[in-house]
Amino acid sequence: MKKLLFFVLAVSVFSSCGEDVEFNNPTIQAYKNDVLFRGVNIQAYQSAATGRIRMVATTQSEQLELKIGDPALGTYYLGTTNTNNKATYTSSLNDINVTYATVPVQGSVSKVDSAIVTGGSGYTSDCTLINGQWVCGTSHTTTGGSGVGLTVSLITTNGVVTSAKVASPGNNYYPGDVITVNGGTTDAKLKVLNTQDSNGEIVLSSTKDGYLSGTFKFNAVKLIGPQTEDAVINFQHGTFYNVPVVPEP
Repeated sequence: MKKLLFFVLAVSVFSSCGEDVEFNNPTIQAYKNDVLFRGVNIQAYQSAATGRIRMVATTQSEQLELKIGDPALGTYYLGTTNTNNKATYTSSLNDINVTYATVPVQGSVSKVDSAIVTGGSGYTSDCTLINGQWVCGTSHTTTGGSGVGLTVSLITTNGVVTSAKVASPGNNYYPGDVITVNGGTTDAKLKVLNTQDSNGEIVLSSTKDGYLSGTFKFNAVKLIGPQTEDAVINFQHGTFYNVPVVPEP
C-alpha cells in the first residue's frame, strides 16, 4: 500500500511539474504582466520578397505578433529605429480594445547600440572582466542627444572605446540619438538603441526544417486604449517552439 501511495504521489508531482514546462507543438507563450499568455492558433509567415518573418499567436480575445526583419539566426532588438523588428499585442478582453507595440519612444535609455559610432581616444575603462563577466564600478558622463543625465560605463582597448553599458539612464532620450562621451582625448560617440518603456529582444535560435524556435521578451507602450489601461505592458520568459512557416499571403 505504501509503495502504491508513493507511486501515485510521484505521478502527481511529475504531472504538475510537466504542466509548467510542457510545450504544445507548436507553441508561443510568455508571462504577460506575470500572467501566462499562451497562443491557441499559431502561425509564422515569411515574405518571399524580403525574407522578413511575422509570427502570430491568437487566443479568443488576444493577439501577439512578433516581427523579425531577417531570417538569419541571431538576436533582434526591439524599440529601436529599425521597426522591421517589432512586437505588437492587441486585446479585446471585456470589450476593451487596446494595442501595445515596441515603437521608438522618448524616455530613459535602456541600451546603447553595440556598434560604436566613433571610438575616440584617451579613455580609461570602467569595467573589469571577472570570471568571464564584465563588472563595472565607475562611469563617464555624456552630452548630446535629445535628453540629459545619461552616464555610461566603458570598456576600452588602448584608450579606444569598444563597448559601453548604461550606468544611469537619464531621461528624454530618443532611439537613434548620438551622444558624446566625456573624458577622452578625442571624443567617442555612441548611439542610443532603445528606451526603458519600449525595448526587448527576439532571439531566433533555430529554423530547422522550416520551423522556428527561440525566445523573446519586451516592454511595449500603449498606442490604443483607455486611460484606465496600463501605459506599458511587459512580456517575460517568452518562448516560441516549432512554429511552422508558410509564405506571406
